[in-house]
Amino acid sequence: MSVVIPFPMRAVAPQADECEIDLLSAVDLAIRDLREISQTANDIAQARARECLAMLESAYAGALHR
Repeated sequence: MSVVIPFPMRAVAPQADECEIDLLSAVDLAIRDLREISQTANDIAQARARECLAMLESAYAGALHR
């Protein structure tokens, strides 16, 4: 005889406004990701990540001091 394994019910998909984050939070998360990428990627990717990181850090600091 077989055993039927019930799967859990799917949660309702989040609404668009529940998935959105503010700009400063998005930049903060991108900065964290770029720091990690700049340490683990190849030389070209590391250089691009560092450039992007510097740009985002500058924009983030400027937005905080407004």
